[in-house]
Amino acid sequence: MKIESFNGQKEGEEIIAVWRQHIWVLSRTTLIAILLIVIGSMPLAFWSPSWGAKFLLFFIAVGGLYFLLGFFLWFNTVYILTDLRVMTIAQQRFMIRKINEIPLPNIQNVAHIKKGIFQMIFDFGNVEVQTAGAVTGMNLKNVEHPYLVQQKILTAEKKGI
Repeated sequence: MKIESFNGQKEGEEIIAVWRQHIWVLSRTTLIAILLIVIGSMPLAFWSPSWGAKFLLFFIAVGGLYFLLGFFLWFNTVYILTDLRVMTIAQQRFMIRKINEIPLPNIQNVAHIKKGIFQMIFDFGNVEVQTAGAVTGMNLKNVEHPYLVQQKILTAEKKGI
């Protein structure tokens, strides 16, 4: 993903890397949307009632909207590493966006965690950026190749000192 600039970018601040959550994060949303459509098709499949087509269309619309909302949340959650700071722009709900940043000199430690078989197989997980006085200052959730993300942040932090 290529981002040239972002709101709040300081003059002369250079973007080093941009990450999104792994696409696997959308699997649950996709499964629920498909399940809704399957539930909506049950009356047509078994009884063929006159209202069955409308029932199916309703569940297709609900499943589609559920998937689009999940995709919107995934697409609008971005992690940015610049030569000055690490930022998370997390879309938490439809109208709620949380922006968090840590200046590179404030970083004390960076750790990565992979939990479960899917994170191990598909190589994604969480990266925790720790600052003085905070157990976890920032959590980059479900990023691809968390070890490489961790190393990139540590390298930028060492260059910034």
